Amino acid sequence: MYLKNKIVSLIFLALATANAEALAQVSSLKDHDVENPVDISADRLEVKQKENIALFTGNVVVTQSDMSLVSDRITVFYNDDREDDSSSSISRLDASGNVVMTSPTETIRSTWGVYDFAEKIITLGGNVELSNADGQIKSPRLQLNLTTGQITMDGGRIEGGTTDRVTGQFTPPSSD
Repeated sequence: MYLKNKIVSLIFLALATANAEALAQVSSLKDHDVENPVDISADRLEVKQKENIALFTGNVVVTQSDMSLVSDRITVFYNDDREDDSSSSISRLDASGNVVMTSPTETIRSTWGVYDFAEKIITLGGNVELSNADGQIKSPRLQLNLTTGQITMDGGRIEGGTTDRVTGQFTPPSSD
């Protein structure tokens, strides 16, 4: 009986590991060109010229190539270096409230997000849920490197000193 339980445990571990590796595959946003145009639409826009920020609120939709980001509110931070066509370059986007980021291979939901154009990194936090064809993983924080496509999810401390862990649910391969 002990040997049978040990074998079942090893098989379960192998399946979980295989599916975790499949879920951790490189994002389709690998080599995403952060210099592509960024389109933003919202119900309201407030520009604070002296602070070099623009506040988009209400059903905000941001698209860049094959990535989209939907949120209740987006703050756009831009550089003061005006180009010949009077446009400014964006340095960072901060999203808050019902954040949903989609790419061709994954959907990520969170409470807040930061898209750092210089570092080519998107960080999402607060009840993060990453879903793709292989399963779903939840964590307090996710970081996506747009150069490498690597997704990293971290646990973290919550009130009372307990730890909020990364958890996942995976779909085993069918036996068909």
